[in-house]
Amino acid sequence: MRKVVWDMDPGIDDALALIWALKSPEIRIVGVTTVAGNASVEMTSANARRVLEYFEIESIPVAAGAEHPLTRPLEHALGYHGPDGLGNCGLPPPLLPLHPDKAWDFLARLVLDTPDEITLMATGPLTNVAHAFKLHPELPRHLASLVLMGGAYGLTPYGRGNRTPFAEFNIWQDPEAAAMVFGSTANTFAVGLDVTMDPATCLNSQHLERVRMIDTRAARLVARLLEYEVEHHECCRMHDPLALAVLLDSSLLDFTLARVKAIEGNNRDRGMTRVLPSGSSELIRVASAVDGPSFVDLFLSRITEE
Repeated sequence: MRKVVWDMDPGIDDALALIWALKSPEIRIVGVTTVAGNASVEMTSANARRVLEYFEIESIPVAAGAEHPLTRPLEHALGYHGPDGLGNCGLPPPLLPLHPDKAWDFLARLVLDTPDEITLMATGPLTNVAHAFKLHPELPRHLASLVLMGGAYGLTPYGRGNRTPFAEFNIWQDPEAAAMVFGSTANTFAVGLDVTMDPATCLNSQHLERVRMIDTRAARLVARLLEYEVEHHECCRMHDPLALAVLLDSSLLDFTLARVKAIEGNNRDRGMTRVLPSGSSELIRVASAVDGPSFVDLFLSRITEE
């Protein structure tokens, strides 16, 4: 069982990934940190706790982090995720308080207290991770691994941007943070649009009907989240659950070892993740293929089991 700290910005797909994780014995979430991305950090912090409290989980602390990217204002994605960030799913406001530490201090303490044991999942902009790496330079080498959702690498026909023609949303939101993380010594796995935009990984109305047939707590919430996506976007893109799949069944994905540069600044190519010739810089593993049907089957089987 892997110990995981999860940095997230829920967001419908973050919530789906979190539910999947809670149903999976391969990992144990020891903490959640939240960042501004899909919504303000106040909303993402509330949404993480809303999901945990729905499952009556009080043992996973949630620490709030960055209110905006390193060098620019936040540009949220509530137009995609709904006004509450969770597709108007109807979960009540959270009751449990946030952890008193800032996200980067909370993360650093957990990792440095148990070096080489914790995997960091990052499914939002990398602002909190960049703060943690800057404040604690030894942190990257003490992670068991870093698994992130972000980027469009041009390794498949789907590896094109979803926020601009060049850039994926998480990296575009804070490319300066991404540049710091890609240049770190962390053992990094990057899951980007090259696989998450593969049509075989998208949940459609038929998958929704399968979930609706199951009367479990997890299935009922997943159905509410999927309903919003299917109604508004025809299918549900499983960006963040595919990042989690690295930890649950890595055989679902193929990876290419690459040197990646995140384009900083505010020009037209802002947030582009450019694959460069191999050199002395740190290499990361970039997802370059996915077994979509097997991924969907694993997700649905876990969500719908008692």
